[in-house]
Amino acid sequence: MIALERRHLLAAAVAAGIAPPLRAEERPAVIEGARKEGKVAFANSISVAGFPKFLQAFSAKYPFIDATSGLYSAPTGRVLARIDAEMKARALSFDVLHVASLAPYLAMSRDGLLADYLSAELAAYPAEAHDRGQWTTARIVGVIMAYNRNTLPVAMAPKSWSDLLRPEFKGRKLVIQDSAGGTCFNQMYLLGQKLGQDYLRRLADQKPIVVATTPQLIDLLVRNEAMIGATVDHYRAFEPDAVKAGIVGVYPTEGMPLATAPIAIFRDAPHPNAARLFVDFVLSAEGQTLLDTTIFGVYSMRRGVPAPVGQLPLEQTRPLVPTDLADYERAAAKFPETFDDLFHA
Repeated sequence: MIALERRHLLAAAVAAGIAPPLRAEERPAVIEGARKEGKVAFANSISVAGFPKFLQAFSAKYPFIDATSGLYSAPTGRVLARIDAEMKARALSFDVLHVASLAPYLAMSRDGLLADYLSAELAAYPAEAHDRGQWTTARIVGVIMAYNRNTLPVAMAPKSWSDLLRPEFKGRKLVIQDSAGGTCFNQMYLLGQKLGQDYLRRLADQKPIVVATTPQLIDLLVRNEAMIGATVDHYRAFEPDAVKAGIVGVYPTEGMPLATAPIAIFRDAPHPNAARLFVDFVLSAEGQTLLDTTIFGVYSMRRGVPAPVGQLPLEQTRPLVPTDLADYERAAAKFPETFDDLFHA
């Protein structure tokens, strides 16, 4: 009866284009396949100093898989540009993708570029955290504001996104990330939806400083070269070194735009078995606690993983998320040009 049920489930999954979770007896074959592959190549937008701890934990579990020589980390836009170039050259070198924007996963899934893999770990995730085994949300990064309490009185600090339009913040007083950052796109798109496109034009009229990454943004605040960080990956404001330097994170009253960071396996991954083991580890309770809570200080969608210490629970941040995914995807495709028109005009 169990075998028959399994056969029916498998047939339904295949008809739907989904690879079902591995049975216990199938896992040794995947492990043996990964042992022969000996490597997993991971393209990501991760930029925290503690990330090697995660790779070390994975290597301790699977010492026969090299997870470092194929590692590529860069801002989301640069990662996607490299992936696109490799795919066009039919020379994909990566197995797993993990960047802080949902839009590219929607496009790749539609174009049949992602592998169907329903990790057994998905049982611990809500339905909205994944799509048919194509991708699963592995991190949630919020976008907030920040300032340095040593240089800006609390009474002058912004409390809302609308406060960024105040006259005293005009003329290189604000600092934002550039269009290569997945979090920047999500912020601009969601604030445009929430506050209107005129808000973005008025924000651009403030003539903010544009930098490539949040660490650079935080550094400008620490050195008193800018007053307000206006595109802050939320966890950066709560890192010990930032807090020690006087950085204060502000959850805006209108809500916190969210950038979901999914993880997915490419359909043509050169090391598919190692990729499965890597994704399983990322999505596991151990992996999520280590990656999201301990190393990053971000939110996880896995049940039972709490918000990092010192941060508001996610539901209290008034999270802003896209409601029209088709419009969201179209906006993502033209965002570099939109950003340049606004902030480099």
